[in-house]
Amino acid sequence: MNFIPLKVSLDEACMSDFSRRYHFEEKDKNEIEKLYIKASPRVHAQFHYCLLNNKGEALEKENTKAAKQALVVVTLGQAFDVLQDSFLSSTEENIHKAYILDCIGLELLARAYEEVDKKLHELTGMYAGRYIFAGEDKLPMSEVPRLMGLLGQKLVTYNEAMVLIPKKSVLFVVPLLTEPVHKPGLCSMCDALDCAMRQGEV
Repeated sequence: MNFIPLKVSLDEACMSDFSRRYHFEEKDKNEIEKLYIKASPRVHAQFHYCLLNNKGEALEKENTKAAKQALVVVTLGQAFDVLQDSFLSSTEENIHKAYILDCIGLELLARAYEEVDKKLHELTGMYAGRYIFAGEDKLPMSEVPRLMGLLGQKLVTYNEAMVLIPKKSVLFVVPLLTEPVHKPGLCSMCDALDCAMRQGEV
């Protein structure tokens, strides 16, 4: 049940892209920076994984030769949720801050994926392919209980609607390949054409 820590952060260049991607205005810049500084120490990014064979059955982590995929859960941790929830009041200003934090969380998860790929290579000697997220056609939400059972961890849970808790958590399956492949931006591989994350993607 060991989770592996991930180092994720946003630098100044990331912040510039961040503002454009989510259509924030120049007047929001200071608030974004303040909230990021406040959120940073509350981000506990980490992931847990198990190896799967070609039938989708769990393997011992030492059995990398038979591994065809990895089942992965990534989270930013509960403290990030607590901070965001503290702004979910009825005032428009606080709701705006909660939205900024939500966007910051999405960006940090995107950075976490890059780190997961590196860690999986270190741990298995193989390269991560295209992620298949829970909720896609190939991996419907009805599969969440079974997949979470395979992972056998208790840090990330889910509710009756199959929403992961903490909120900034994701569950996905990724093929493990013997050769590195070019991975286009996650947005270009997603069917959600109207998602704000997609802005600026080719």
